[in-house]
Amino acid sequence: MPLPVNLLMLMDELQRALSSLVSIDLTVVDQQQVTGGCISEGCRVVTENRQRHQQGWFVKRNHKSFLDNFQAEADGLTRLAAAATVGTPHPEAIGVSGEQAWLIMNWIDQKPPGAAFFRDLGAGLAEMHRCTSGTRIGLEHDNFLGAAKQVNQPQDRWVDFVAERRLGFQLRWGIDQQSIDGALRRNCERVIAGLDQFLDGRSENTSLLHGDLWSGNYLCDIEGRPVLIDPAVYYGCREAEFGMLMLFGACPELFYDSYQQVFPMNAGWQRRVNVYVLYHLLNHLNLFGNGYHGQCQQMTEQILRA
Repeated sequence: MPLPVNLLMLMDELQRALSSLVSIDLTVVDQQQVTGGCISEGCRVVTENRQRHQQGWFVKRNHKSFLDNFQAEADGLTRLAAAATVGTPHPEAIGVSGEQAWLIMNWIDQKPPGAAFFRDLGAGLAEMHRCTSGTRIGLEHDNFLGAAKQVNQPQDRWVDFVAERRLGFQLRWGIDQQSIDGALRRNCERVIAGLDQFLDGRSENTSLLHGDLWSGNYLCDIEGRPVLIDPAVYYGCREAEFGMLMLFGACPELFYDSYQQVFPMNAGWQRRVNVYVLYHLLNHLNLFGNGYHGQCQQMTEQILRA
């Protein structure tokens, strides 16, 4: 049976992209769209070389204006891989083919995570934070938190970075697009003004952070090992790593116990992490609309009560 016209067109686009960005000797022999991405289209692609060796790829595509986002993602994956504590897919190629931007990575076969997975994820994340520990704050360039710009211009103090580059940026954005009302604005301003108090007790050292770590951004490979995907990296207080995990897809206690055994966080981190939950809530409010307004208000009130 002939392939549908739209599928043939996709196969042709994939062939041109793989040929121009990876190798002219690769022939696309199969593709399957992958669900789960909310920003870019994803495909599992199988290619064959002249020796008939087959290889699987994960291919993401979007409009060519999205190239900066793909380049930032590839940069983040490369930085995480350099720490060599948790697996990541390898970004094989990034570029433009036709009117599309493409990010091409090796395909990772998966299976459901077991208990050992969360133990290893906690330990691996802790080791990544430990081995990159230092004094850096921010990053030499901005990147993206989902579809939103993430401002990473360094500052000398972590509290100032959170006030200006994280909460302050989201607050100004929300005011500009009228997604934040007067009550939420006043609460956010009070939180920002009190950050020295609300973040007191943390370690002063900073670490390389994944930056957008939640249940949708880690995988269990076929060997049961953790793999991190879709980072929004920067250097910061490692307690900020847990903001998205507390908001979406919190891990079992084994994960946190394993992390604490390798690189313990100071007492009170569960209270301080609410500041970073607020950052992600404000980002979701600005990206997705008023459905997050109540949660933002509740989180500011919880921080202020503490």
